[in-house]
Amino acid sequence: MTDKPLSSTTLGILGVGYFASYFIAGLRKGGFEGQILLSPRNAETASKLAKTHNGSIAATNQEVIDRSDIVLLSVKPEHLRALLTELVFRDDQTIISAIAGISVENHHKAGRLPKTLIRMIPVCCIAAGEGVVPIYPANKTVETIARFAGAPVVFNSEEEFDLSLAASCMNGWLYELFGSMAQWLENKGLPPETARALVLHNVRGATGYALLKGSEDLTSITNGIATEGTYTLKGLDVLKEQQGITAWDKALDEVHANLTKDNEKTCI
Repeated sequence: MTDKPLSSTTLGILGVGYFASYFIAGLRKGGFEGQILLSPRNAETASKLAKTHNGSIAATNQEVIDRSDIVLLSVKPEHLRALLTELVFRDDQTIISAIAGISVENHHKAGRLPKTLIRMIPVCCIAAGEGVVPIYPANKTVETIARFAGAPVVFNSEEEFDLSLAASCMNGWLYELFGSMAQWLENKGLPPETARALVLHNVRGATGYALLKGSEDLTSITNGIATEGTYTLKGLDVLKEQQGITAWDKALDEVHANLTKDNEKTCI
């Protein structure tokens, strides 16, 4: 990729779905001024994103590539090979892939892609300019762009990156937990908006406090709060007894095992 200023950079998007929507929203919220060029497929979503986030829609997927400096691949894993079959990239382009479960090596086996291919995970919270953006391998241009939407974290190996992908799945699980807690408060008589605010701001406060504590072990923060005789400890004991903590480990193990298996597939 040429050393263009970011304001003159064109980011092309192939696969206009949820992940692309999160990333585009986060980029614009963070002040990214480059052009965003969208695939014409999924026309309704593309039109909405173009209107909301000052983007434009290409006539074809090939036009997205021809006019872009950086191309984001954001399709389902099973659609990657068919997508690449019909497209021709330039060797100087940077490719960002938000496709889970496909290694860098297997991306290249799926079709002719430029040498510079960076994996990234645009989780939903980056639409609000919050959270981390896992990246592998290191690439200064991609890291700079990702910084508009969140906090880029670069991993030294694909194995580490896949651990971050498994951890990123927690975003979806957490909303289920938050919803359950809010529903309990509603059932006890709180108005829905009060229950929602109470849960979300408690959670935000907890993460903010943990970040304030720097490198302190997270479980030690719990131990300092859930002391003998406190209601916090009583509730924590119930959660542990019911495997409410270890169940998260099992869910992470399951996701990671499937990611590892998918990464080893050569037929995409």
